[in-house]
Amino acid sequence: MSEWLRDDYCFACGKANPYGLKLKISTREDGYAETEFLPAREYQGYQGVMHGGIAATILDEIMVYAASGLGKSVATAKLTVRYKRPIPIGKPLKAIGKIKSVKGRRVEGIGKIIDKSGLVLAEAEALMIEV
Repeated sequence: MSEWLRDDYCFACGKANPYGLKLKISTREDGYAETEFLPAREYQGYQGVMHGGIAATILDEIMVYAASGLGKSVATAKLTVRYKRPIPIGKPLKAIGKIKSVKGRRVEGIGKIIDKSGLVLAEAEALMIEV
């Protein structure tokens, strides 16, 4: 595939996907991105707890957006997630992504999901490749 096309149907950020998260992510030119969201019950794993796969999706997306703030179009090659605490359904949360380094086509990022008090619920590191 020589070109990655967008059609607003991305599960994480697409507005046209009726089942998606519809994240509204803001970026900065210094490789930082953030979003606030309220996990719905449809994204539950155990009762009252967001599914770990949904958390990983959010962390992946926030780091890709952080790279886009640097003008980089990337795809994730490696994602490592650490779940620190249960992520509650129905509570306001924030995801933050930052770029740690850029070396050629390799972009390394970190991401966190935090609650209102700033407590880290999950964190991730990603190796992304510029496409």
